[in-house]
Amino acid sequence: MENFDVTVILPLSSSKTRSFDELFDRSIKSLKNQQLKIKELLIVHSTEESLNNFLSNYDFEGLNVRLLKNEGLTDFSNQVNLGVNESETKWVSILEFDDEYSSIWFKNRSEEHTSELQSR
Repeated sequence: MENFDVTVILPLSSSKTRSFDELFDRSIKSLKNQQLKIKELLIVHSTEESLNNFLSNYDFEGLNVRLLKNEGLTDFSNQVNLGVNESETKWVSILEFDDEYSSIWFKNRSEEHTSELQSR
């Protein structure tokens, strides 16, 4: 399967949110089900012990995942900014743990980009 040169940044500050496990699992499944594979999932996370344990035991099954522990400010914007600074791909996308991508999201983004370049 072809890769799309995108890093998906998933900022996490706590696993103590209601239904965290279920919502996180659904967001990860939405990445696994993409028609066009992403290059990297970058999880920027806090030092919360329960979150670190959850992430180290989670089966990401085939996704290229990088865990980045943020020991500084862990509000949403600081987590995202750290992820953007650490990204090495042409594109970035932000996924919150309670959101999901449709299975054609990155395929459509790739096709739009290719069409735009061809029209220039």
